[in-house]
Amino acid sequence: MTDRLPSRAERHLRILAAAADLFESRGVADTSRRDVAQAAGVATRSVHALADDRSALLALVTSALSFPPTSQRIQDQAAGAGEEPHSSLLAAARDALGAPASVWDVIELQAVALAPFNDELGIVVRERIALRWDAARAVVAQLRGEGGVDATIDDDAAALHLLAVGAGLALLDGFTPRTVDGTSWASLTARLLESLAAIDPPGRTYEGPERPWRIRVVAPATPSATARVLRVLALLGSDVVTLFTHTQDDGSQLIDLIASAPETLERDDLARALATAGRRILVSPGVHEDEHDLVTRILDAAAELVVHPERTPRAAADLVLADSWTVEPATEGADASSDVMRLQWTPDHHVVLRREGAPFVAVERARASALLRLVEAVAAAPEGTGGFGWVEYLRDGTQVVIRLARPEDAEAVATMHERSSEATRYQRYFSAITDWREDQLRRVAGGHRGATLVAINWRGDIVGLGNVFPDRPGDTSTAEIATIVEDTWQGRGLGGRLLEHLVELARRQGFDTIVALVLASNTGMMRLLERLDVEWTRDTDPDLGPTIVRMSAQLTPLSEPAST
Repeated sequence: MTDRLPSRAERHLRILAAAADLFESRGVADTSRRDVAQAAGVATRSVHALADDRSALLALVTSALSFPPTSQRIQDQAAGAGEEPHSSLLAAARDALGAPASVWDVIELQAVALAPFNDELGIVVRERIALRWDAARAVVAQLRGEGGVDATIDDDAAALHLLAVGAGLALLDGFTPRTVDGTSWASLTARLLESLAAIDPPGRTYEGPERPWRIRVVAPATPSATARVLRVLALLGSDVVTLFTHTQDDGSQLIDLIASAPETLERDDLARALATAGRRILVSPGVHEDEHDLVTRILDAAAELVVHPERTPRAAADLVLADSWTVEPATEGADASSDVMRLQWTPDHHVVLRREGAPFVAVERARASALLRLVEAVAAAPEGTGGFGWVEYLRDGTQVVIRLARPEDAEAVATMHERSSEATRYQRYFSAITDWREDQLRRVAGGHRGATLVAINWRGDIVGLGNVFPDRPGDTSTAEIATIVEDTWQGRGLGGRLLEHLVELARRQGFDTIVALVLASNTGMMRLLERLDVEWTRDTDPDLGPTIVRMSAQLTPLSEPAST
């Protein structure tokens, strides 16, 4: 008994299947009808009977193709069986970059390329592209129905753009000179979709339950960048409660805001949407008080702190959206950095604020410091938190004020260093100082363990600086003291007054010993140190070599009178 010969319909299916496999693996140009017959296990005349030439065979194969999975997702979305249209388009764009064949089958691409030269093939290609076009246009219409497309946007133009991007990615796959990062591509796509949105989308008014969010975005320092951030929030049905921007040295701006968003909106949804308008996105849950505007919150906090000044550190943390706060002895804890804000609250204690992943900027340091000054000025502060400074008259009768440094003094400290000669700076730092980076300024302007004093003239210029800080990391017994006075103020006794107060601070902070590192050639500084009410010993510093003199002195506790 012999096997049954395949029917005509079965032969056709085997031919189309074999042709599809060969067209995909070899390409149409390298596949003959004889190759197809051999692969299908049929006579060549059967292939000739089905199709007059390869283009006709390609037309038959193409018309039988199902849509690739990503294209099918758009078809389903158009039919109302998908998810939110904006999300569908973002997902399709992501898949199109990572797997272009999921949008346009390689056989279909060959058909599109050959269609202009074969009428039968052209008919098939036009029919398939019409289905894609209708689906893309339907998804755009869904976006428009939700108020997500501006009235000036043409649906046909938007549909053409969607089709062209997918086809272009598939056609160029493997031939571009460089690959594109998937995150960057998704961000660009989201940005393009956002640009379609109506300026004032209808039907987006939200009247359900809301919750506050604290948001930080770094964006270009342009008005349009700020507008994009606000527009994204508007499209999400969110209201901005407070907002401030701060231009940074690198040409970017920090946008810090509190928004009231629909309760159903998740943190990741907010972060992803805002990533279309900026970078370094920080989104954290707000608190009930965030529903008030910033000025109201500050005034309420001030009223509370008049009665409860001990709550100042928490209020400072709340003002700058810090993750945590501590009150630490002036000689302990971490120095200021991009993630740490260290504020001199009293001579003995610092307020230390921390925030991961979102560096503090100068304006935030100034605000927190201003809050501490407000408490000092209007609150019945607990013992030890009052003012700490001196009015001094120098040898020529000039008056200066010496006080604890504040974060907002950093720029004035840098300007004072710029006015000082290279020789003066070298005597203080033992190396050439040409670039006052932000982290360095934080330290010399008070953002370190210990304390910093500034001397201010009648115009408000900082003309001298004094530091007392642990000699070694973690050292609580030995402190180093150092001063710098700009050239035009030298020789008037200012350096000596700063040194006297630094010794007083070192005693107050509980240090047993003070050291001063001085260039061996700087005899003037050594004379100033020798005039202080302490007994000095001199030695060389093993780390710095013989050109540096290490002067050390024991300190008597505050409860005991200083030796004469």
